[in-house]
Amino acid sequence: MQGLRTVLFVLAGIVLGVRAEAASVPPIAVPLDVLPWFNGVISNVGTDIACLSDPPITEIRVQGYAGFSLVPPNRTPAVGEVFYTHLVLSHPGNPCAGSAVGIELLLPPGVQTAASAADPAFCFARTPANPQRPFAQLINLGTDSGYGCPQVFPTGLEGLRVAPPLGGLGGAWGMAAGFYLELLLPLRASTPQPGSTSIRFRVNPDIAVVGYPAVPLLVNNDVLFRTAFEDQQLTLDICTITPVANGC
Repeated sequence: MQGLRTVLFVLAGIVLGVRAEAASVPPIAVPLDVLPWFNGVISNVGTDIACLSDPPITEIRVQGYAGFSLVPPNRTPAVGEVFYTHLVLSHPGNPCAGSAVGIELLLPPGVQTAASAADPAFCFARTPANPQRPFAQLINLGTDSGYGCPQVFPTGLEGLRVAPPLGGLGGAWGMAAGFYLELLLPLRASTPQPGSTSIRFRVNPDIAVVGYPAVPLLVNNDVLFRTAFEDQQLTLDICTITPVANGC
């Protein structure tokens, strides 16, 4: 399978080639099918004391949710097909020093990661405006010299480690107040999933602080009248936040 053709390749700076039978015939633009996300509920992960607050103000440290991609318009993926899960995190809290967020992926039995050259993982961050840059910025962490985006997922404490391969912030994902993180990871199911088990992420922003954003997983057993996966588009939820970040 040639894998999902997504606009995230463009965001990641990869130019897709176009096959044509004759050089004199220009390629025809084909509309992309947007793969919708089926998302779980928002999970709050930890609290902190707002930086320099007096009297102390307690606030939510990290929030996030998990989801997986559907087949347009709203069909569940099938056994053997590559689909994506994503984790979307925000950092509403301001604990002065920020957070080094450790992340693991916990999969139901019969579901495996499926990262490949055709279907890679993607990692993006949204950073807030600051005095030097008066607008929010989308950052492709896959090309960031201090982070990178993992394509292999070794065993962690409870699941599979999703760690920046170039080190990040002590092997974790650095976040601070106003930051967002979105990780998109390709999966494949070898058995049907009726929704009784979930894709879960272990989110660890501080010592002994752990939360588990999750989404019930539905994978059907048949592929009927399915179109090819080429020319389908994944989207970033963090690019729907207003004001829209530069780079979205």
